[in-house]
Amino acid sequence: MSIKKYTQANREAWNEVNGIHQKHNPIRLSEVFQEKGFSTLDEHITRTFIRLGLQGSNVAQLCCNNGREVLSLVNLGAQSGTGFDISDHAIEEAKKLATISKLPCTFVCSDVYDIEGVYSNQYDFLYISIGALTWLPDLNKFFNIASTLLKNDGKLVIYEMHPMLNMLAMEGDPEFEDPMKIAFSYFKNDPWINNTGIDYVGNTTYESKTNYSFSHTLASIFNAIIQSGIQISEFEEHNYDISCIFTHLEKEAKIPMCFTLIGKKV
Repeated sequence: MSIKKYTQANREAWNEVNGIHQKHNPIRLSEVFQEKGFSTLDEHITRTFIRLGLQGSNVAQLCCNNGREVLSLVNLGAQSGTGFDISDHAIEEAKKLATISKLPCTFVCSDVYDIEGVYSNQYDFLYISIGALTWLPDLNKFFNIASTLLKNDGKLVIYEMHPMLNMLAMEGDPEFEDPMKIAFSYFKNDPWINNTGIDYVGNTTYESKTNYSFSHTLASIFNAIIQSGIQISEFEEHNYDISCIFTHLEKEAKIPMCFTLIGKKV
């Protein structure tokens, strides 16, 4: 399949699930974002952005979903924020939250592979967070576009699920035997195909639009970033889960569950 066929199928799946997420979200975002300084970001990534110089910066996020993290970054001190996402419904929600909160944020509905050149060289920070990379069939093309969005010396910040978790089956999967048993190859190069929904908020299943996700090794992530003209300056692995899928493995403390990567456009 072509990149466009994958991303269009995923767009339909994300449009389908957004209303389900709104229904199950225990936090009323339309209320909490009226509070000065409210943020959905955890302590680690908050400290990271502040240490890197968030105050007064222009930030962007690719695969921003409903914009909650962009709004959070502006609430924490960024001058302005821009979020890009393929889901029409998620961007509609993000725009409503921006209006309600009166924060200087702009949200753009676009396939990340089709972002227009008007946004090039605009941002001090580019943020990619949990669950973004798995939906991307072509990392090289993605990070080339990401690099064009950054100003010279602009920083890339990634806070993502560790690729090692893609080797484990989840309870309920046909391959599941033991939470720590390797079920899938780290080097899996064909897409995951799913029709049981992507409701990670309410953890419900439903007969969903077909969607496609992809496993990426750390090497493929690093190489795509480096080849885009971004220099990796920091990389840290963590033993806690930010995916809300493998929290039950945190007590094992045996494998990396997420990572932080910092890079600079050179």
